[in-house]
Amino acid sequence: MNALKHPSPPAVTKRADAVVTICTFRKRARPPVESTPASLPIDTQDAIQTAWIEKVRTLPANVAAGEIYAGRGFSLAARASAIASAKLYILSAGLGLVAADRKVPLYGLTVSAGHSDSIAARVRGEFDPGAWFSGLQSSPLSDHWVDAVGRGSGRILIALTRPYAQMVGESLNALGPQTLARLRIFGASLASVLPPALHPALAPYDARLEAILPGTRSDFSQRALHHFVGLVAGGSGQEARDADYAAVTRALAKVAAPERPARPRRTDEELLELIAARLQSQLGVARILRALRDEEGVACEQSRFSRLYQIAIRKREAA
Repeated sequence: MNALKHPSPPAVTKRADAVVTICTFRKRARPPVESTPASLPIDTQDAIQTAWIEKVRTLPANVAAGEIYAGRGFSLAARASAIASAKLYILSAGLGLVAADRKVPLYGLTVSAGHSDSIAARVRGEFDPGAWFSGLQSSPLSDHWVDAVGRGSGRILIALTRPYAQMVGESLNALGPQTLARLRIFGASLASVLPPALHPALAPYDARLEAILPGTRSDFSQRALHHFVGLVAGGSGQEARDADYAAVTRALAKVAAPERPARPRRTDEELLELIAARLQSQLGVARILRALRDEEGVACEQSRFSRLYQIAIRKREAA
């Protein structure tokens, strides 16, 4: 009797070799103070970087990097990596370039200004984000770009905000021309902070994305990346980038950017009062932010609001 023949599983369409997204201020657990910049003195950048990397070496690495970060933007990037059959990497201001499945310590650190965990606030003098990232790559937990991009020919999809573009721009610029041709970079207003050699890699997304996949300014880059993965199939290399971006242009040409309502910008103190009032009847940073936007016309980026929400929670717990 002939053995039954089972149909072969469908071939997986690999749309990228790597998806790279930024870390987020929101985390699934609160980092202890000893794993944040608050535990460091104020000193020169070199001294602070040495102290931080030594601290990272001593912290327990007991959680996968992809399990640390919360928020819609990170979730969109993770889903995009699954759709693209690509390995997910995280650009971490505290650890460097980290594969999502690597075990790392729980920490709190950002290069963005205005946060309680901003490393720039501990540096005496001017902070150099590019030098900071270069130093992080000597950390035992960080990969180098060549580790992530490999020797393949597939797309490398990178979601960036302006602070993180400033942090990694020069290191990306140092990659060879064949690797640069594989880059697809997503984000808003990045050209002014990235080296000119990276400008051809910038995907042509703009405010019309709001009509296709609405969201906040803080998750614009991940929304664009996620939408892009849905547009493209196979193919890679520089000869495909023009075709990739032509597909983006066609998709955006079908819609118009929605009008954004004018919202007054509030001070941190005003927002803390509004959040404290809401905490009497509801919880959840996303829920309260949406309510304040819709009901009171508040203008506030999600990362800033998340920071203020945590402050309001701590104040309520201490009361």
